[in-house]
Amino acid sequence: MFALLFYFRYNVMRMLAFSVLTDAHFHLACCAENSLEDSFRGLEAVLYYGVSCAHDRNEFLTQETLSAKLNENENTQVMCAFGMHPQLPLVENAGFMETLLKERRIGAIGEAGFDLFTKEFKADIARQEEAWRISCELAALYGVPLVVHCRKALDKMFRDSKALSKIPAVVFHSFTGSVQDASSLLKRGVNAYFSFGNPLTFGDKSAIGCVQKLDVGHLLMETDAPYQTMRGETETKMSAIARVYETAFLLRYGEECRAKEKEQTDDGFASEKKRAFSDTIFNNFKSAYGIA
Repeated sequence: MFALLFYFRYNVMRMLAFSVLTDAHFHLACCAENSLEDSFRGLEAVLYYGVSCAHDRNEFLTQETLSAKLNENENTQVMCAFGMHPQLPLVENAGFMETLLKERRIGAIGEAGFDLFTKEFKADIARQEEAWRISCELAALYGVPLVVHCRKALDKMFRDSKALSKIPAVVFHSFTGSVQDASSLLKRGVNAYFSFGNPLTFGDKSAIGCVQKLDVGHLLMETDAPYQTMRGETETKMSAIARVYETAFLLRYGEECRAKEKEQTDDGFASEKKRAFSDTIFNNFKSAYGIA
């Protein structure tokens, strides 16, 4: 019991170390399949913004109801998104997605993109292409950001960079490319933001390199909750965003903070750096998702 209490207090303190937490990508309806209260625990104590994606009608309606409930907390704002996921590209949902856009019930389209990770996914490339084309066209037409899922298909992002440059913002969820890939997309006129989560703690070299070297003005943090679980976990909780922030901060600024501490010239340096980092990620989040 003491260990659980310590763990909870430690995570709350870790959350409070950042002025605001933003989760650029997760799945609210799926988080609620076990316990939404448990998944969200601790976040009610901080300023929290998030974007939740759904991929079929029932999931969206659940997401919409749950987000409205969370948004009753003045410190919380969850935006809804809807997309035709490339692992199951239900092109027949395109009409429903456009209705949601017309009614302003979603603030972004996603996930959308390509997944060529398995033979089964590759075999469905025709529907993936069609769902992708529709998603890009609607994002440009309605002026909303596009949340991208891209595995083993980065070449298609470069192929379609002209179309992507017409979209207000493109959020690459769990970006798997290199620093050079990210820079190339930006140079092609894509208003791209690159989002990272638990792979940072898995030791993913590409993700770590991007967080360390990319312009911080194009970074976002995410959980992909309840997915992308850590070893020993059955689900990723929404509150894991604090762990993602802490990991990203240490990867980018850890050496600088340790040097200050060693020189005994810290004097609140790390705390100020954390606040500045979370403020920057918050500004990126607002810019990417068009939040005033």
